[in-house]
Amino acid sequence: YLYFIHSTVFNQDGLKKIECQLILDYHSVEKGLLFKNTKPRFAQNRIENLHPNLALDIIKHNVNRSQIRVAYQVMCEYYELHEEIGVDISDYYTISQYENYKSILGHSYSKKFQGAINYQRENFYTSVNSSFDVFSYSRKSIREYTGELVPAALIDQAITLALNTPSVCNRQACKVYLLEDKERIDKLLTIQGGLTGYTEKINQVLILTVDRNYFYTVGERNQFYIDGGMFLMNMLYALHFYKIANCPANWGKLIHEEKQLQGIVNLPGSEKIICIVPIGIAKEEFRVTLSQRRELCEVLLKI
Repeated sequence: YLYFIHSTVFNQDGLKKIECQLILDYHSVEKGLLFKNTKPRFAQNRIENLHPNLALDIIKHNVNRSQIRVAYQVMCEYYELHEEIGVDISDYYTISQYENYKSILGHSYSKKFQGAINYQRENFYTSVNSSFDVFSYSRKSIREYTGELVPAALIDQAITLALNTPSVCNRQACKVYLLEDKERIDKLLTIQGGLTGYTEKINQVLILTVDRNYFYTVGERNQFYIDGGMFLMNMLYALHFYKIANCPANWGKLIHEEKQLQGIVNLPGSEKIICIVPIGIAKEEFRVTLSQRRELCEVLLKI
């Protein structure tokens, strides 16, 4: 009931719900910026979604919020990119809209803003043995792989390290499946739907599940998501530590979508997929999305 009345599924009104849609749309544009040979007029539908929300007074008056600010910044970068390559986008993004976004940003506008960050593989992993704060900030989701397989021994080490994740009453309900069959991987990624343009070089996928058999009260009905999420974050850190490129892919699927897995990945009925994580060897040069984090004042509240 609380999800019904508060989520954006049935009601899109209010600052937080509009901000949610802004993030979904601008992050999709960021992912389009990852391609070195960017397709002109990419993500047009996302740009058209962003315009009406960015024109709302409630949004313009909250440009100090990190996620709203970066939405305007990504929009400015998008316009400037097309201006630089000489592609006309005035049918869905006018110069007056662009100038308006710059004006709303004020001092926060910068021509140097980038929604996609360039890395070289040899430099990307230089912080894996640093202090935890430096190591943590260095972890990024990587979508560009060479196609080489990660050695089995290295995967074993990463998952072994992830096993130190705490769980409710030490019940340790998580499982990790390694899928290496390319045909099944492609079918799985098609159902997931968030890695379009990158699937060709994805030859290994980790599937994280949690077994409902290990939860015993009605009050624990959501506990497997908590334990699964904790294991996932620990696993992502472990993969990064062992220099295994990875990109957690959301699995918020409905029953009819999960039924499509039959014959691709046959899991016990007691298990729930938490996340699928493509893994691989990062390309020599690659890009990651900025994925701007919220500021401390938006998250830490004294009560």
